[in-house]
Amino acid sequence: MRKEDGLSAIALILIIVILAVVATLAFNKVQHVVDDLKETDVEYNKTEIVEKLNLIVKEKYVKDYKFAQENNKKIEEVYTPDIVINYLLEKNYIEQLKDINDRLVQDEYYINANSLNSDIATQVINENGSNSNGTKVFKVKKIEEKYMIYFVDKYGDQTEIGELNMNPEV
Repeated sequence: MRKEDGLSAIALILIIVILAVVATLAFNKVQHVVDDLKETDVEYNKTEIVEKLNLIVKEKYVKDYKFAQENNKKIEEVYTPDIVINYLLEKNYIEQLKDINDRLVQDEYYINANSLNSDIATQVINENGSNSNGTKVFKVKKIEEKYMIYFVDKYGDQTEIGELNMNPEV
């Protein structure tokens, strides 16, 4: 009987070890799937930020175009990139970028993703676009005559994700 008890104990230990190994492998696999989903979500948010901001600009263009037609004006008189940027600032869709000394940075703006749509926001940002733990943010930067949209990760690395279309077609 002792021999059977010894074999039962060894079998039980082997089963526990095998279950622990399988559980560890399953946990690692699930963790990889979750990490992949998080990365996909960030990519989706990047695309959606660009699309939403361009949709707002297009809506502004349509309103201004209608206003220009009703008032016998040229669209160039009521719709310019500067007017669009001021509109986005007034509506709190973007915020003027400030440097470390709280001075305004020329032609650079952080996108207030919460104002665009709370379900596409990655995190809340403060005046200079980050918090103490390195928030990921989106920004608009004027380069020559174009307004480019960037994703800035928690390390400060910028990735161009699109262009703000200042001349939408109706």
